Amino acid sequence: MSKNGGFLLGAFIGGTAAAITALLFAPKSGQELREDLANKTEEFKGAAKDYTDLAVDKGTEIKNAAVDATSDIKINLKETANQFASQLKQTSKEVGSDLDDIRAELKDASADVADSAADVVDVATDKGEEIKDTVTETAKDATKEAKSVAKDAKEKATDVKDEAKKQVEEVKSEVKKIIKKTQNPIWYFEFFYKINR
Repeated sequence: MSKNGGFLLGAFIGGTAAAITALLFAPKSGQELREDLANKTEEFKGAAKDYTDLAVDKGTEIKNAAVDATSDIKINLKETANQFASQLKQTSKEVGSDLDDIRAELKDASADVADSAADVVDVATDKGEEIKDTVTETAKDATKEAKSVAKDAKEKATDVKDEAKKQVEEVKSEVKKIIKKTQNPIWYFEFFYKINR
């Protein structure tokens, strides 16, 4: 595109120089020479106006393309941010669901342990004091283990939640940077310069 414009400008300047040279060296009277110069000047003014109109049209086209590209970029960024937020919500729901499942399993395990402890206590009563002490110790260990598992599950859920929040903040920061960058008019020129290279 710039090669065509350069060629046309060169042809215009060359044609102008040739026309002036031909007029000055032509064997004409002063009146005819002035008329020819006036006519050629009008022709060149018309050609210059045509080039000016062409430049204005091209500038308008470039401006419209920049506006359209910016609009598309903003829409894509919004869609990406919405998709990420949706995925983050889904992940949070899944983590919450998993945590609920773990709690239910722990509750069932605690109920099972309590049932087993009651059965063992009945047997221990029949077998004696030694078996009773052993069953009591087993019940305590099972309760400690259940508490430990619940604590670990809670810590893991907190870690997942914190990581999700961190990722959301990073995405928000990146989206803000991109939006801020696209609001800078110099960015459009750099963008289109890179496209047209």
